[in-house]
Amino acid sequence: MYKYYKDLPAWAKGATLIGAGVIVYFLGFKIYKYVFPSDAEKRNKELANNIQSEITKYSNMGMKQSYDNSNYNTMANTIYNSMRYAIGDNYGLVVDTMKKMKNDLDVAKLIKAFGMKQDYIFGLPEGSPKDLFTFVQSELGSEFGALNFRISQINSDWSKKGITYKL
Repeated sequence: MYKYYKDLPAWAKGATLIGAGVIVYFLGFKIYKYVFPSDAEKRNKELANNIQSEITKYSNMGMKQSYDNSNYNTMANTIYNSMRYAIGDNYGLVVDTMKKMKNDLDVAKLIKAFGMKQDYIFGLPEGSPKDLFTFVQSELGSEFGALNFRISQINSDWSKKGITYKL
């Protein structure tokens, strides 16, 4: 390997080193996030595991679901299919679908319908399966804050409707 590297022109050696550095950085970042999940990811996983008790709580409070159970399944699949590709994701459709929630019970039903889904990058599985909130946060949010406005739109809409869940 070194034999091929030393025969490269100077610009190609530099490009190779920079490319290797970028790959190591992004792989390291993914491994770090996988080994040391954020507090939000831990909280989201706990919520996904206890969602049935949340649904029961809201139902006992007299809250009514706005849609049939099959509609929540359809919305969950729409959200997933709108974000599962590295190129051609439809984030606007995700925002529109999330804004259809009218109360906390709707959100809880959507979380349950979504379950845990695998994310892919160019057809390759990325990390472990994620719950709805973790999936949406990882796709609509970013480490650099460039796309966080979509999460803010959803949170703002939900807040106006009295929904206590936050992405």
